[in-house]
Amino acid sequence: MTMLIDVHAHLDFPQFDSDRERVIEDARETGIFIVNSGLGPSGIEKTLDLARNHDNVFATLGLSPQEFSQETIDNTLALIRKHSAEILGIGEVGLDYYWVKDPSDRRKEIGNLQVFIELSKSLSLPLVIHSRGAEGDVLKVLEENDVRALLHCFSGSFEQAERAISLDCLISIPTSVVYSKNKQGLVKRLPLESIVLETDAPYLSPNPKTRNEPKNIMLSRDKVAEIRGLDKHVVEETTTENALRFFDLKVSVT
Repeated sequence: MTMLIDVHAHLDFPQFDSDRERVIEDARETGIFIVNSGLGPSGIEKTLDLARNHDNVFATLGLSPQEFSQETIDNTLALIRKHSAEILGIGEVGLDYYWVKDPSDRRKEIGNLQVFIELSKSLSLPLVIHSRGAEGDVLKVLEENDVRALLHCFSGSFEQAERAISLDCLISIPTSVVYSKNKQGLVKRLPLESIVLETDAPYLSPNPKTRNEPKNIMLSRDKVAEIRGLDKHVVEETTTENALRFFDLKVSVT
């Protein structure tokens, strides 16, 4: 039976309000476990509820890099500390230079990321990093802090991916690998032992302009297998083991 880990999704988002239970059950029936990323106080509460009520859903808790409200940052940090025993990691957190252009705001993002890195160290929890258009600075921060992370929806160069792997980071490949030449190029050259799979649902669907959901992770598995010339079960087993090890997670399909 299939056993796959969708290492990054947002099932708490309103795009799933009409059929969230069906989406989670579809994943369960196909042997898919979901790591849901709750962002900010409201997302954290919703994500914790999902993880408590579904044995195939787990939680990481973080904050959008574009959030600069100190009250929201402080509340998020407090909630992560309070619920640290219920979660697999801290994230997503990181840097976003696609939406944030102002140099002073980018410096604030780096400062906020540093705060979450310190929290991850104090709680001994791994990091899930968002690095849109900011891979160079993210890698610099990770190198300076000597921390490993899962680089969610990695969109940097092969050389940057190699730097991340040298830090023992994992490269997370989204379902857009089905059509993205950049993602396909990374998959072709990176060691399979450094790759995990994600949907980023509801985003990055393998069928553009449609809502993504965790069951589509099987399409990623199949595409990676095709690119690498491997049996899909090899890709499934390796990427699943990579995710389980990173999150120190023990699950089995029943």
